[in-house]
Amino acid sequence: MNIPQFSIRNYQLTLTLFVMLLLAGIASFLGMPQQEDPVLDIPNTLVIAVYPGANPHDIESQVVDPIEEAIKELDDLKELRTVIRDGTAVTEVEFEFGVDADDKYDQIQRQLNQLGDVLPDDLYSLEARQINTNTVNIFQIALISDEANYRQLFQEAERIKNKIETVNGVRKVEIEAYPEEEVRLALDPVKMTQAKLSIDDIERAIAGTNANIPGGAVKVANKLFAVKTSGAYEDLDQIRQTVVGVYNGKMVYLKDVADVDFSYEDERWLARYNGQRAIYINVTQKKGINIFDVSEPVKTSLAEHQLPGDMQVAYVFDQSAGVQDRISGFIGNLGQGILLVGIIIFLLLGVRSANLVMLAIPLSIMIGLLVVDSMGYTLQQMSIAGLIVALGLLVDNSIAITENIERLLGKGYTPARAAAEGTQQLVTPIGSATLTTVLAFVPIVLMPDVTGAFIAALPITVIATLLSSYLIAIMLTPFLASRFLKARPQEQKNSWLFERMGRFVQGPYTRTLHWINRNKWTTLGLAGLSFVGAMALFPLVGVSFFPKAEKPQMRIIVNLPKGTNLDATDRAVTYVEQTLQEYDQVDYYAANIGHGNPRIYYNIAPTNYSNTYGELFVTLKSYDVDEFYALLSELRTRFGEYTAARIDVKEFVQGPPSKAPVEIQIKGNNLEELQTIARRVERIVKQTPGAVNVSNPLRENSTDLHFSINRDKAMLFGVPLFTVDKTIRSFVNGNAVGVFRDTEGEDYNIVLRYEAGENFQLADFDRLSIPTMTGKFLPLRQVANITFEEAPSQIEHYDNQRVTTILADLENGYTLDAVIADIDAQLVQEEWAKNYPYTYLGDLANRNNSFGGMGVASLLAILLIVGVLIIQFKSFTQPLIILTALPLAMIGSILALLFTGISFSFTAFIGLTSLIGIAINNSIVLVDYANSVRAEGATIVEAAIQAGQVRFIPIVATTLTTILGLLPLTLNGGSLWAPMGWTIIGGLLTSTTLVLLIVPVLYQLFTREEVVTV
Repeated sequence: MNIPQFSIRNYQLTLTLFVMLLLAGIASFLGMPQQEDPVLDIPNTLVIAVYPGANPHDIESQVVDPIEEAIKELDDLKELRTVIRDGTAVTEVEFEFGVDADDKYDQIQRQLNQLGDVLPDDLYSLEARQINTNTVNIFQIALISDEANYRQLFQEAERIKNKIETVNGVRKVEIEAYPEEEVRLALDPVKMTQAKLSIDDIERAIAGTNANIPGGAVKVANKLFAVKTSGAYEDLDQIRQTVVGVYNGKMVYLKDVADVDFSYEDERWLARYNGQRAIYINVTQKKGINIFDVSEPVKTSLAEHQLPGDMQVAYVFDQSAGVQDRISGFIGNLGQGILLVGIIIFLLLGVRSANLVMLAIPLSIMIGLLVVDSMGYTLQQMSIAGLIVALGLLVDNSIAITENIERLLGKGYTPARAAAEGTQQLVTPIGSATLTTVLAFVPIVLMPDVTGAFIAALPITVIATLLSSYLIAIMLTPFLASRFLKARPQEQKNSWLFERMGRFVQGPYTRTLHWINRNKWTTLGLAGLSFVGAMALFPLVGVSFFPKAEKPQMRIIVNLPKGTNLDATDRAVTYVEQTLQEYDQVDYYAANIGHGNPRIYYNIAPTNYSNTYGELFVTLKSYDVDEFYALLSELRTRFGEYTAARIDVKEFVQGPPSKAPVEIQIKGNNLEELQTIARRVERIVKQTPGAVNVSNPLRENSTDLHFSINRDKAMLFGVPLFTVDKTIRSFVNGNAVGVFRDTEGEDYNIVLRYEAGENFQLADFDRLSIPTMTGKFLPLRQVANITFEEAPSQIEHYDNQRVTTILADLENGYTLDAVIADIDAQLVQEEWAKNYPYTYLGDLANRNNSFGGMGVASLLAILLIVGVLIIQFKSFTQPLIILTALPLAMIGSILALLFTGISFSFTAFIGLTSLIGIAINNSIVLVDYANSVRAEGATIVEAAIQAGQVRFIPIVATTLTTILGLLPLTLNGGSLWAPMGWTIIGGLLTSTTLVLLIVPVLYQLFTREEVVTV
């Protein structure tokens, strides 16, 4: 069917179709969810076990081993990592990407639920958390007060939480960074001994009195009455009056041997905002909801909320502000690109023709967004970048067809005939060109793993937009051209720029073609040498993975030696806060002591409870690259002089989750040997230029108090060993023995704990006595000695094996390959113990996996394109002629990256893969036109030269529109998009220039006389 002729004759149907598509696209654009980053359903789960007072060895054997054994039974398990510290263990479970994340999370929950009889009874908590972009907080809100206590702060936070939860689209609201209230039974060990009471006696008394057992029902006459028993505790006085024993014929009440009152659990996570005490209210949103539909009502609700006393609310993190800035920036780049493309089109084609071409831009974009929205993708940086990449390409088809129609009008054709025949002549070649470009992007869509999912919206958007532009070019453009373009005599002048380019074609370009025809092999040799030279320069470009996030934000991580208490960590964090106050660039900061900052970035999970850990989230007033890195360098220098803690200053980075760019994992079973090797590796990494924030979890051991129980004595006196353990644990950490519910329905744990609590001294152990089987009490010191012992500060598992990991960040200006090459050159000279191998993980492993996927995608794209070209040209040699555009494009890509000082990153690889389809379009147009000229009777030489002359202007025009469309994103898109932009721009410059010179030569050399494609 002659599609152009059909659209011209059935113009009402054509107009109706495109108007409907435009309106649907606008509706999709207005209703699309807007986010900063892609939504990734990563099938990762964190299993967090909290076991206060237990050292890493105990947690490993009693908690982690059973958990890992249970989880490794699950299918599709990719990786299992566990980090065990004093009192906590965090297991990261990663499944093969693409499986149902919710289903795997449910499976993990079921496995954990079955471990109730295996895990310790006094395990404080065991929970599983999903890790995907849906669990990133869109708000981190600080509720601040210097006067209010934690109960008042929590109650006010509860009121705020209740208001926020009414907002449509809110998924979850959590209150964090506050100590839970509990009913503390502070036992006096001396009074307990005098009253002949043990921990078990008091525990049994509490459990027996705090029971709420239904009494059943009785019939009285014709009625049925429910029987209520005494029930649970109603107030603290009832707890105090609990009879816990009898001594010398008198009842002993709990108040006689313990103080009973409300108290807070031991502080495990302290938070401050700009130095003021705070607790956090964190908000996540539901999937598929526009962030502004959630954020605006939340902000309005908080603005109207009246706070008591000196309480204030501050937004530590507001994702909607970042989304607004990011999308505004991208739309600004898109608008600038449209403007630049419009200018060059108007200069080349004149007002009437340019208007036809420009119409393709909004139509293609809106139809493309309609497709993207229907496929479930949101409006975020990847989809908008896809629009910008497609911007210069989507007008190519309309330019080629409009220019061809203008050429036929110049020959005296009527507008209707010129539109129909001019379009029909190019339906097949531009269809092939569009298809080859689309095929270059299809394999990117099919890339596996999280990196493929991260980038998927970009190729989907490009493909949808390009197919839309082809549909517009062959249906709408000819109809509009038949109505608005006028017949004109051949001698009528074109635009000034068109005329200048025409004179260039007839003069310098034609003379150059004739010279090349006389020096074919010299020309090809120079082109080949250029390609070899560019490849030789590639090592100077360097290879990286994902760049920095380029945000006016940073993280400051504080680590103290193991065994340090929370007070010491607080002092180190306070030092950092005081230092930050000296810098005018700092807008505000949020400090966390004993825990990581809540999750506010898609590839960073918060560090869980640790007394030796602190983290500050710092926001600057603005972002300037030079000023940012100058501040970063100065802070690293100043904090490096602080001897009481290791303080690391970290940037946010793009890409899949990674502990650090440099990650060296060492396997081995013996912790002492692992520690020895880790220290050697740490020393090497620290001495390597470009490596900063070097971390070695086994740098230091912790010191534990070890109770050595004399088993013979214990048996002689009739003391069960579990009684000794339970007494010590209750003395140090306490033991929850029930729940108290107040009149407002709030639940509080009832915790038995000796009065010394966390502030005990070693001498306090002398006050402890333990019951024997005869009923008498024996001083603890009679059966146990206290000694100090060194223990590993951290134990790591990787797929159920013991490992340790050395981490390091990259200093600005250094590449990953250079730093790792320097490190590895030193490591290979070390003598390694048997069965203690090392492996590079981190960005290197992620990059190799991703680049491997991209390599397969590129190869697949080339094979698909070759297949299409063979079918179109019915030849094996002509597709090879066309594919010469690829090495010619690589010359420019490498030179562009080298001259701009940008390394070859993942997005540069995306640009190179995109070039596979973009660059060969010019070759397709040249070869196809040459074949059509030969079909009219011309020789191969005549056809080759004429193809170059006739197609020169549309080829240059489409190249310019692609470059100008990408230029704003390339210049303003930061380190994430600049590599892709310069790769495409540089590649197009050299491929277009050389294709116009080299393809005519190759056409003559490798095309046989009998081969003619019509």
